[in-house]
Amino acid sequence: MSVKSVDFVRSWRWGQEYFRSVRPRVVQAITQLKETAAHIPDPTLRQQALSSLQEKQFHCEGGGVFGGPSRDPGGYLLQFLVPYQTLCDYLDTVTDRGPSQDPENLRWLHQALLDAVTPLAPVQDYYRQHPQGEDGGYMASLVQSAQSALQYFPGYEAIAKPMRRLVELYIDLQVYKHGPQPTRVQNLTAWYHQEANPQDGLFWWEFAAATGSTLGLFALLGVALNPHPDADAVQRVFNLYFPWIGALHILLDYLIDQEEDLQGGDLNFVTYYASTEQATARIQRIYHRVMQQAQSLPDAAFHRYVARGLLGFYLSDRKVRRHLNKPACQLLATGGSISIGIWLAARVGRAP
Repeated sequence: MSVKSVDFVRSWRWGQEYFRSVRPRVVQAITQLKETAAHIPDPTLRQQALSSLQEKQFHCEGGGVFGGPSRDPGGYLLQFLVPYQTLCDYLDTVTDRGPSQDPENLRWLHQALLDAVTPLAPVQDYYRQHPQGEDGGYMASLVQSAQSALQYFPGYEAIAKPMRRLVELYIDLQVYKHGPQPTRVQNLTAWYHQEANPQDGLFWWEFAAATGSTLGLFALLGVALNPHPDADAVQRVFNLYFPWIGALHILLDYLIDQEEDLQGGDLNFVTYYASTEQATARIQRIYHRVMQQAQSLPDAAFHRYVARGLLGFYLSDRKVRRHLNKPACQLLATGGSISIGIWLAARVGRAP
């Protein structure tokens, strides 16, 4: 059987698992979190928590592909993924158009993410610099839920350092991106020159996009289900997801949000390309790098499925259908029949 045939058969199986098992569990977990968020005392934080759960639920749903029964029979990944991704989305909502752009405040808020991937780390006062702070223990409960799930990953010690590296980069992005507007691009470009590998050939906004993805964390946790992960395998997964799959993921996210970010005055990395044609070509380049680099991993078919799924999932969004039909078609064609199949399934799931 050819590689394409194997990929198609496995993708079909993973897709069935997702709709039959994973997505219902994610929806149930989000429903429970909405009930908790509805009791947050501070009205501003309550509204921000509920809106992030409502508008960004698809982040948990999309990440759920890493937690299918064939890859994680115990269902442990979803126990981490839902509270951690919800925490990311909540913090993004709190800081996106929040009342404070103070970098120190932003770092204290996002310290919750580092604590969430540090077993037994004490919960702190993450709101100490923030104008609002009465969340009824909502953020602390998300941190503790994520921490608690880590006990089910026997190989966690082998991935703890790269996990922390990804979280630290994510926090840097959030601080620079949401900091004082006049210095945002200056800080992001200086950070890029300090942290990026020049051999990757990424523009500064592509590197920044790569740091904004949580998928690398979930991929590493998949490796940590093995009690004794091979150090080389851990590094190869890390190198695939950062920067390549991470960049593909977040650039597609920004691609579909251009109009929304323009209206809100938010920084959008895709707008830094010289043209739509250049944006499309660069995203295609990153996709092809993913497919090439995935070949060195034992479960290459799954990582190719993730990349194709990103194309199908994001390009099925209603915003794409209205405004980005030509580049969407070009990008979708890049992913081939599997991306198109995921696109069709996602469109049905997102109807009307």
